[in-house]
Amino acid sequence: MKRQDSGDTYSIHRLLQHRLLHDLEESPGERQEIFCLAFELIRERLPRPSLDAPNSIKWNVFKEYIPHVLTIQRVYHDALPMIKPFVGLAELFRDGGVHLWQRGLIYDGLRLLNSAEAILDRLECEEDQLRIDIHIATALLIQYFGISHRAESRNRFWKVLQIREKLASQIGPANMTKDDEMTLCNSLADYGNALLQFNNYKEAEPIYQKCHAKYQQWGTEEEIHFEYAKFNHHMAFCRMYHEDFKGAIRLAERAVELVSRQTGQPQLTLRFKFDLACIILQSGDLEKALEVQKQILKARLSLQGNGKMTYFTLQSYYAVGAGYSHLGRLEEAEYVRV
Repeated sequence: MKRQDSGDTYSIHRLLQHRLLHDLEESPGERQEIFCLAFELIRERLPRPSLDAPNSIKWNVFKEYIPHVLTIQRVYHDALPMIKPFVGLAELFRDGGVHLWQRGLIYDGLRLLNSAEAILDRLECEEDQLRIDIHIATALLIQYFGISHRAESRNRFWKVLQIREKLASQIGPANMTKDDEMTLCNSLADYGNALLQFNNYKEAEPIYQKCHAKYQQWGTEEEIHFEYAKFNHHMAFCRMYHEDFKGAIRLAERAVELVSRQTGQPQLTLRFKFDLACIILQSGDLEKALEVQKQILKARLSLQGNGKMTYFTLQSYYAVGAGYSHLGRLEEAEYVRV
């Protein structure tokens, strides 16, 4: 036993752990009972995440319990005979996967999300909201792996849209609330983003405009700034494809300003700013694009700590290096410093 500020912690030697797990394999009923007890203890403490509004305040509690979520997933995955799955376990893995995705820890996040989806498939249950969350988080996460996963990402957003439209038809137009309409619009926009990944701006642009018409019914930029931030961000890419770089930069800058009003989401603001820098680069202003990318890298290192590498900090290092390279400053490109 070790005493820490957060309380007492207990540890078991790995050899003893291995022996206990081996013994439990000989008693599936007892193993299932102990597994469910461990699940309940973790579930009681792990915070519930939000896909729409990540809460950094929950991170301190989350980081204490995510190792246990990963352990219980590993035990479930490796168990022979298989541990009996249940929906609550899929929810736990979904929550852990979402938390990890929001922190940029993509590989462990994907492992949890895949397990959550596999449980639902094995149980042959719909669980519409749970599947929606898994599809969205997985689609956003796998796009970090590059273009080879874009088709899967698009297909997942299409599945989400189909579920949302099914639920909307069940509610009926007369009973649709603003939240219902906003959720459906978000699914439309997500699918539009997936189309944009294939340079299909001609099909994506009308989707964004359809969403924008709804936003104007709901309120002004001051009232629902996040929705307008996303619209400006999306339309900036459409204008870029039209080679209207002045309009694209204006929209992207407005998107950064609006999204920066979201409290507790500095990483999201930096992602919008990163895309602004990419549009500036495409416009031909290499010096300005590099300067913005250097600012983003410095901010990301400050958020993560200089010794920590995440997808986003690596992305920024590469972007700064590429900027130096485009300017012919090869030594600086090879050894990026901030």
